[in-house]
Amino acid sequence: MTIKNNPISRLSVLVLGALLVGLPATAALAAEPTTAPEAQAMAQKYREQADHYRAFGGVGYKSGIVQRAEADAAKYSALAEQLAMPTVATPAPSAQAQHYAKLAQQYRAMGGSAYKSGMVQWAEAQQRKYEAASEGVALAHYVPAPTCASATKPAVRMLACAR
Repeated sequence: MTIKNNPISRLSVLVLGALLVGLPATAALAAEPTTAPEAQAMAQKYREQADHYRAFGGVGYKSGIVQRAEADAAKYSALAEQLAMPTVATPAPSAQAQHYAKLAQQYRAMGGSAYKSGMVQWAEAQQRKYEAASEGVALAHYVPAPTCASATKPAVRMLACAR
């Protein structure tokens, strides 16, 4: 059985290939606003577009174009607020915090056994502790009362330390 070469199928293959090869993958990201005024302008554009689509009545709602325009307006409003906020400088983590961060990353790479044994959680807790210490937050240490330390049985220790 022979298949005839159809000029339409050749054309469709050519067009699809050109689309796949010719279009850059970052074209959609190039239109994203980078400053707060640009983001506000985009939000206003989508608010006006939503108002225009609302005038269509039920068709605009049923097709989803009103909701899409409102969602885009909310997205760009939030982006404008985020871009308008001043950036806060964070202090560099201490050497000990960096050490425990690396250790936690190594433990995470070990898989489930590191999580089950608590090694990941311990390393993350140590990292948080030293990050808080480098930020100047006072670390609270629990010092047991003398009666708590001298109790030898768990039930006695629990009752003595509860007072």
